[in-house]
Amino acid sequence: MKKSIYFFIFLFFLLIVASFFIFSNSYSKSFQARVLYTIGDYNKAYNLARDVYLKDSYNRMALTVMNQSKIALKYQKYIKDGKKYLKIIEKISGDKNISDQDLAKIKIICEVMAGEYKKLQPILLSVSSLSNNALEINKKFNKIYEELFK
Repeated sequence: MKKSIYFFIFLFFLLIVASFFIFSNSYSKSFQARVLYTIGDYNKAYNLARDVYLKDSYNRMALTVMNQSKIALKYQKYIKDGKKYLKIIEKISGDKNISDQDLAKIKIICEVMAGEYKKLQPILLSVSSLSNNALEINKKFNKIYEELFK
């Protein structure tokens, strides 16, 4: 008898908490931002979570999604820049004669990209693909640097 009473009290409490999240505009939007983050639309997730957090600074879910999206956007930028610079290096290395100026350019690119990788914060949640891609690009720059300058 006591167990069933405790179960119904727990169920009632759970229903109240769930209804708060469903009917609260702030938490509903932060949940939408979480979904956008999960599907990989980090820019929209960041903007939505930021708007929600600016209106309701007690919304921890919005703050979390905003911070995680910001980190994911930095990873995306690193990957995009890395691919662009790898193409530049590939184009330079396609020439028969590589000048000292081109070697210096490659060295600077490798050093900058290695430094940018060190600045990236670790991703705590579900975006390990971003982390893995950034790591692979970083390894490529390190390999180029090792082969040419050490």
